[in-house]
Amino acid sequence: MLDTLINVYKNFDVKIKKLMINGLYFSLTVSIIGALFLTYYISVSHSNFIYYIGLEIVHLSLSFAASFLVSAFAIDKIKKDLA
Repeated sequence: MLDTLINVYKNFDVKIKKLMINGLYFSLTVSIIGALFLTYYISVSHSNFIYYIGLEIVHLSLSFAASFLVSAFAIDKIKKDLA
């Protein structure tokens, strides 16, 4: 099954692959911002508000990453079915 996913990834269209990689970079950036909030919570302020903001930002970044991955596979499948 993993080999199948790797083969599908290797056969992605260049534009779809670029969009997916940029989306994952964006998700990583958002995740780092959330991690900075959580580091600030641990180091400086023990406010529950800061903790929940950091936690939700990390959760949001994971949701973005999953949606970019799933969207790339779906768009590639649709594009190949139409061709």
